[in-house]
Amino acid sequence: MIPKYKIDVWEKRARKKYSDTNEVYRHLPKGMLANLYHKMEHRNVENGYGSLPFSLYDFREWAYSEEKFLYIFDIWSKTGYKKEFKPSVDRTNPFVGYQFGNMTWMFWEDNKIKSYREVGAKKQKAIIMLRDGKRIGSFKSIKDAQFFLGMKSNGNISECLSGRRNNVFGYQFIYENPEFLEMEAANDRN
Repeated sequence: MIPKYKIDVWEKRARKKYSDTNEVYRHLPKGMLANLYHKMEHRNVENGYGSLPFSLYDFREWAYSEEKFLYIFDIWSKTGYKKEFKPSVDRTNPFVGYQFGNMTWMFWEDNKIKSYREVGAKKQKAIIMLRDGKRIGSFKSIKDAQFFLGMKSNGNISECLSGRRNNVFGYQFIYENPEFLEMEAANDRN
């Protein structure tokens, strides 16, 4: 539970910065967590993980019991509620939805940077380079193959992967996982 003196300090800071009672509420733990909970619920459903497996009440209790949340919230209030310092819930494993065993607290800015890296990693699709049907190399991504071949663009490799081009500099390229080709073909039809 949050010590009463902390809540008093945070409320004083919020009231000093905001005159609107709704804004004050959003800048206190109870309101900030309610807002965050509803955003997490929306993202969880949007990403195909379904409804959150915990209630707003459970989420608040979890947050209040986390020293890291209290620390980050205090920093956020001390900085005048700068967005980059706002408490943010990180999904430790980005391939799993929000659940207590997969969540940790971090600053909003750090979570944003982490998510950019994760999105890039999710988009990487391993490819194989062939010559005359024989495997001669593999790459973690099209970008890596482009760099290896010294090309300015990866468009020709992408065309080869989608079947619109036979080869690039005499090399053929295929996805290491053939289901990527099926997914790409489905996306092209849409």
